[in-house]
Amino acid sequence: MVFLAVLYCLNSHAAPADDDDDIHPTAATSAKATDLQQGAGIKTTPLQTAANHPELSVQGIVVDMEPLLRLRQQFLAAQAQQDSALARYQAADQNLSRTRNLHEQDIVSTHRLQEQQALWRNDKANLATSSYQQQTLLSTSYLQWGELLTGWFTQNTHPQAEHFLKNRAQLLQISLPSNTHLKPGQKTLWIDEQGRRQNAVAASLIAIAPQVDPVTQGERLFCKLEARKLPLGTRFTAWLADEEDDKQSNGVIIPEHAVVWHLGQSFVFIKTAADQFERRLLPELIPGPNGYFARTGFKPNEDIVTTGAQTLLSQELKNLIPNEDND
Repeated sequence: MVFLAVLYCLNSHAAPADDDDDIHPTAATSAKATDLQQGAGIKTTPLQTAANHPELSVQGIVVDMEPLLRLRQQFLAAQAQQDSALARYQAADQNLSRTRNLHEQDIVSTHRLQEQQALWRNDKANLATSSYQQQTLLSTSYLQWGELLTGWFTQNTHPQAEHFLKNRAQLLQISLPSNTHLKPGQKTLWIDEQGRRQNAVAASLIAIAPQVDPVTQGERLFCKLEARKLPLGTRFTAWLADEEDDKQSNGVIIPEHAVVWHLGQSFVFIKTAADQFERRLLPELIPGPNGYFARTGFKPNEDIVTTGAQTLLSQELKNLIPNEDND
């Protein structure tokens, strides 16, 4: 009869177990290989090498763009008024020139010339007023939204603004810790509303906001999200390369479904031989593509259990119960 020896041992980095912990590094159980593997549907896959760059985790929010859209409407209305005022001023200027010429030829009276001059001064003042109104709106927008976003949304048509106006993109605001800055050329961040790095989607940097975060006193960033639709006001976690650490770490990717939990600790099972599985502690849960990044404790091409790990853990606990009763 062929037996499967399922060996369980803790990684050398594991924390010491409590006295009442029913899992011990030296515990072992036996069962029919075919029964356990086929019944539990145990599947393994080789660990893949991966490189990990340290990332900084920060918080952000989906911005309500209603104030920006209202400012856009006010600016475009003021621009239309200025265009109208400019047209009236140009007409008044031409009329004044003609009236002045006719006055020099004694064709029109001085009173008529004075009336035309008054109309010209009034139209000139209206033109200046509309220009001041536009400048005030621009200055207000610069203080809140910055020059780039203001430039996008104060034009009649702009391809970047159209993405937001047609609901193809959302505006995000991300707060950095104090004394933290983006790396030169850094354009992409990763965000997820549930804080899961493995499910994060890309967001592109637009610009640094003109106002710092009132709590952290760190910079705020405006970003553009197209890959996912989130309700306004949604808070999320964002990841960006850590500017303080340029060193790249090498390791392996642990599939998300390979991780099992016991007593607040995370473990995985590694197939060490045809009939042996070893339980190892996963001391750090560093988010990575489709799972977690492990710097140490694992080697590339080791077979990790991706299906059936929970069954192996349950079998271990079940077979250790008699040992506890005999104490």
